[in-house]
Amino acid sequence: MCETMVNQACSCDLKQLVAKFILESIDKEIEKATTGIYPLQNVYMWKVKILKSPKFDLGKLMEVHGDYSEDVGVKLERPADEIMAEGEAAKVDCRCCSC
Repeated sequence: MCETMVNQACSCDLKQLVAKFILESIDKEIEKATTGIYPLQNVYMWKVKILKSPKFDLGKLMEVHGDYSEDVGVKLERPADEIMAEGEAAKVDCRCCSC
C-alpha cells in the first residue's frame, strides 16, 4: 500500500494529486494491488499529511493564478465628500475619549 501511495504522489504535481484524491483512484489501485494477499473492500483515504514541502516555483504559480502585476498597488482616488463623511462618522462613534 505504501509503495502505491508513494508512486502515485511522486509521479504527478500537487494539483493532479488532489484530483486523484477526489476521484479515489489511488484507493481503487490499492484494492487491486492487495487482492492477491487479502481481499480488501471499501478502501478510503481519510487523512493526508505532507511530509516534505514541495519546491516553490514562481513560474508555475503565476501560470496557475495568472499575471496580475498590472493592477496591483494602484492607488484609487476617492471624492472628498466620502472622506469627510467617514471622518465625521468616526468622531460621532468615538466613545473611548473626549474627542
